Amino acid sequence: YRLHTGVGRAYGNSTTMPFVRRYFIGGANSLRGWRPRTVGPGNYTNNDPGVRADRSGELIIEAQTEYRFSIIHNLLEGALFIDAGNIWYTRPIAGRQGVEFNPQTFLNQMALNSGVGLRFDFSFFVLRFDFGVPLRNPELPSKERWLLDDYSNGSRKFFPSLVLNLGLGYPF
Repeated sequence: YRLHTGVGRAYGNSTTMPFVRRYFIGGANSLRGWRPRTVGPGNYTNNDPGVRADRSGELIIEAQTEYRFSIIHNLLEGALFIDAGNIWYTRPIAGRQGVEFNPQTFLNQMALNSGVGLRFDFSFFVLRFDFGVPLRNPELPSKERWLLDDYSNGSRKFFPSLVLNLGLGYPF
């Protein structure tokens, strides 16, 4: 199990945190059903398909759980996992609706994914393959956020939604 929380604030005469100090979410050691830096902040939606900016925030809440089991003793492990989380700003941002952290609505803005993984244990390092799939997308309208219905009725394809993450070592 892992719970990752944090908050950062600009200090001095700065109004924003430096880009490298902000929080990002998604990828091999975070939400494994999402590509890196593609979730959040909050339920913000980028309506310009020509712009793909990295998404960052000043506050992060992320939880992961993973069940590991042996497939081939001392060589290959399997894993089942589920991850949830998002990032937010601590203040409103002009022109960006839904990016500010709100204690009453933050649970409704959580992204959720699940998946399976393989861990090859070579005793001096672990090579990890995780296949994650998004289950809940916070940037969609509130009635369309759960993606399980989309997978079952065929409006969203399951296999193209899979995200492969490669990693060295365990995710946490």
